[in-house]
Amino acid sequence: MISHLFSQYGSRLTTGTSEFLYDALLADASLAPFFENVDMDSLRTHMADFIGSITGGPDVYKGRSMDEAHKAYRITPYHFQRVASHLHDALLAAGISQADTDSILAEVAKLRASVVNASDTAD
Repeated sequence: MISHLFSQYGSRLTTGTSEFLYDALLADASLAPFFENVDMDSLRTHMADFIGSITGGPDVYKGRSMDEAHKAYRITPYHFQRVASHLHDALLAAGISQADTDSILAEVAKLRASVVNASDTAD
C-alpha cells in the first residue's frame, strides 16, 4: 500500500520527483520528441499532482485520463519502460527509499495498458 507515502515525503515525492523526471526525459533522445511543443510547466504540475494522488496526498489531479492523455502518441513498451526507468531514478534522486520507489513503480506499472498504444515492431 502506498497511500501513506505522501505524508512521509511531502513535496519532495511530488514536485521533486516530477522535476528530476522531466529533466531526464527531455535529455533522453528516444523520449524528448514526445515533449516538443508541450507546456512543460503544466506537464510537471500534472505529474506532481498525479504522484500525490496515488500516494495519499490531496486528490488535486485534474488532468485527462491516462488513455486520453496518451492516445495521440505512438507509445511502445520500450518507451514505457524507458519512462519507468527514469521515474525509478527520479524517485531515488528525490530521496525516496528503494522499497517505496519499488512500490510506486508497481502502482505505475498498472497503467501500462492505458499508456502503451503501439508495438515495438515497425508496422
